[in-house]
Amino acid sequence: MPPIVNQEWLNENSLRSYPIRENLSRRPFDANGALIPDIIIPDYLIVDFVLSLSGDALTTVYLSQLVVINNTVSMTFSDVAGVTVGVVGVNMSAHATYQAYDIVGVGVYEDARGRVVLGDLTTLTDDLAAGLYNFGISATEFEPATIRPSIRGVRSLRTSVEGTESARIYGHVKLLAGTNIRLTYLATYNAIRIDAIDGSGLNQECECEASVGQTNIVRTVNGLPIEDVEITGDGVCVEVNIEGNRLVISDLCSTPCCGCPELEFITENLKILEATMGNLESYANQLQERISNFVTNFVLTIT
Repeated sequence: MPPIVNQEWLNENSLRSYPIRENLSRRPFDANGALIPDIIIPDYLIVDFVLSLSGDALTTVYLSQLVVINNTVSMTFSDVAGVTVGVVGVNMSAHATYQAYDIVGVGVYEDARGRVVLGDLTTLTDDLAAGLYNFGISATEFEPATIRPSIRGVRSLRTSVEGTESARIYGHVKLLAGTNIRLTYLATYNAIRIDAIDGSGLNQECECEASVGQTNIVRTVNGLPIEDVEITGDGVCVEVNIEGNRLVISDLCSTPCCGCPELEFITENLKILEATMGNLESYANQLQERISNFVTNFVLTIT
């Protein structure tokens, strides 16, 4: 009695055409569009495939191109119109049997997501010569069950300001009304209306807005209301005069006797005097030291 072998799902798929539809040739075509009879995709190359697409639920996908070169396998998946859906590249030297690879959509299928599982590729270069192979949908179309419709929705949001785009924003996103903007949710249209308005209590009003055009535009001076502020002299040395829109406060009891050139001259002379005082202090210290030495020597000679 022969032994009973338990075949798992992927093991079984490595012995049949699935996920490519059954009874298809799985053969590439040449430059003239004719099928190449002596080349066929091995059953063990693709053992599982699933792809989620937005839009038409009846979209069909097929393996449109296969590239085998050195230790690299590249697969291109396209729709019925020949538009590329996604591309997957595999390094066979790092591949493990039944390893899954992510499919990320490109172009108009940017939001497409899926996975492809490859079988044991150790004998692929023996069964399939290195080269580029093109296929038609009638040869490598995937089973309808492998293409799953995805309800199209907003996947993320990004802001764009003068060509600079922000990072993608995911999850529950809120719209916030800024200055002079009002947001209104319209349940009937399932929409949000953005209105540009003039204030309407949504932003803090300028305190001086109502005073534009009036002569008295100063509200306070040092926190005091302008109506309660008086600037007066002391009647002896301080005098306050109005010159146009200026208040001129004058000191009547003292008048400067010199200007900037005189002050600069004095400053330079003070610097010279300071340096001279430093030299004199040094000389005085030296003189004191010599007197101390003289007194000490004189006392020693007497004794």
